[in-house]
Amino acid sequence: MATKNSRQRPALLHPSLVPALRPSMPALLLAVLAAALAGATALAAIWGIVAMISEPSAGGVAWICAAWVGAALLAAASSWLAHAVEATFEARLRRTVAGRVLRLPAERLSDYPADRLRRLVSDDIAALHHMIAHLPSEIAALVVVPAAAIVLLLTLAGPVALLALIPGVLAGGVYLAVLPPLSARHGAERGRVMGEITTAVDDYARGIHVFRSFGNDSGALATYTSATERFTAGMVAWVRRVATPAAVAVALLQAPASFAIAYAVGAANDTSTLAAILLLSLALVTPALRLGHGLDFVAAGRAAGGRVGELLSEPALPTGGEVLAGVLNADTVLAETGVSIAAHAITVRVNDRAVLSELTLTAPASSITAVTGPSGAGKTTLLRVLAGLHTIDAGSVIVGGTSITEISEATRADTVLLVPQGVAVLAATIRENLLLSAPGASDAECASALSRAQLGARLDADAATLSGGERQRVALARAFLSPAPVILLDEPTSALDAATTGRVWAEIEKLAHVEGKTVVVVTHDPELAARSDRHVALASAQLPSEPELPALGPPISGSSSPSSPQHQSEAGTSA
Repeated sequence: MATKNSRQRPALLHPSLVPALRPSMPALLLAVLAAALAGATALAAIWGIVAMISEPSAGGVAWICAAWVGAALLAAASSWLAHAVEATFEARLRRTVAGRVLRLPAERLSDYPADRLRRLVSDDIAALHHMIAHLPSEIAALVVVPAAAIVLLLTLAGPVALLALIPGVLAGGVYLAVLPPLSARHGAERGRVMGEITTAVDDYARGIHVFRSFGNDSGALATYTSATERFTAGMVAWVRRVATPAAVAVALLQAPASFAIAYAVGAANDTSTLAAILLLSLALVTPALRLGHGLDFVAAGRAAGGRVGELLSEPALPTGGEVLAGVLNADTVLAETGVSIAAHAITVRVNDRAVLSELTLTAPASSITAVTGPSGAGKTTLLRVLAGLHTIDAGSVIVGGTSITEISEATRADTVLLVPQGVAVLAATIRENLLLSAPGASDAECASALSRAQLGARLDADAATLSGGERQRVALARAFLSPAPVILLDEPTSALDAATTGRVWAEIEKLAHVEGKTVVVVTHDPELAARSDRHVALASAQLPSEPELPALGPPISGSSSPSSPQHQSEAGTSA
């Protein structure tokens, strides 16, 4: 049996969105009040028209015109206020969403690929725009005006006048009870198929060069064809099951139907009463024509708000207010003092699988610590943990005597900079990409960083046109520019040839030994690991109940017991 909570309808606005809307609530309520007054003023103008039928006067005409002008001004003010509120809410919500994405743990961020994030901050927030910006006018048109019109009808003609509302009641019933479940079911299917079409087109476009080489384009093309056929069939079903009942409902709301009933009800009354029934019934029925669109806006906005709210409900990375001494003045302080980073008994589990188990690691200042190990041993996870971008089940990370979770979010990237493998670039110039790490860097400093990364490219070149190896070197240049005292590099030379690798490694050594940075490098290159100051080898352990449980093992040449916990092995070389 369903519980009471399970039977409750979801809130109009996801609870996670309320804090972003709360500062705008007074202005939104004022917009609703203005819209309600606009509707009431328009009804007053209709009442004036009815009165003019029995007692025409120039003053009455002037009063009616003033009422219509007042209604228009109030409606315009309501619309302006609502859209201003929505724009402020939208900007605040976009900042909130962006901030939450930046604070998502790495293991959760993988569930939000670029396409999903784009839909969240564009399509879904646009749907919220329609729901919030149009809410005041919809409340006035669908609640305030009909209620006032019913009161006037009862006052003028009695309960029998309400028979003129039959078309609106019937159509409203169709909109409220019949169309929403049909539209929701077909809308979800239509959205799913449209997603399949988009994915198929993207796969087909991205794979053109592969298909040209191997001549196998039937798979993606067949997927696209199948998706479009399902979409067409779904549209036909939607027209038959949803659009047709909607058209019937709209037909019931047309003026002739309302006027016919209104005339039948009020024909026996005097002219002014008949006019009141006709005009007021039309004022009641006409807003119902907007009911379908209004409900669509509400349904789309609620669904969009639910998706955005789910993102905002995601747990964020812990953060504090500490600023590591010297981070804001790295050139004069950190080069003298240095900052080490250490992991103490780190345990990380993903889907009940131990990726890191009781790992302890120390990376001293002014040195290079190399991390090696087979694929799946947890090397990338380790770097994310050290950068404070991955949650841990046990243990701690200490940077310069301060827990990584206590460092201010605003200065974390200026404290520990992670350069991931295969890092993407912004669709902007190389200069703009470099300035992400050092906003105040000059062109000379940017060019020097590119030179150290062995990339001879113009600063105003489009970064999106660079090859994979060139993009990797742009990321390295950002590391050379960054004021962060701790630099974490994930396979920084994987896309480079041997000669370029040697020159880049020499610059990394300079970064550590001359500039005093703490550098931790994940690498598969045993020669580079041998050149490092310290060497940590991670090894995968095989447990009977848990296949592929990675463990931190002894040096590369050693071996470890499969059931032993991870431990650290370091081999020092001279600087």
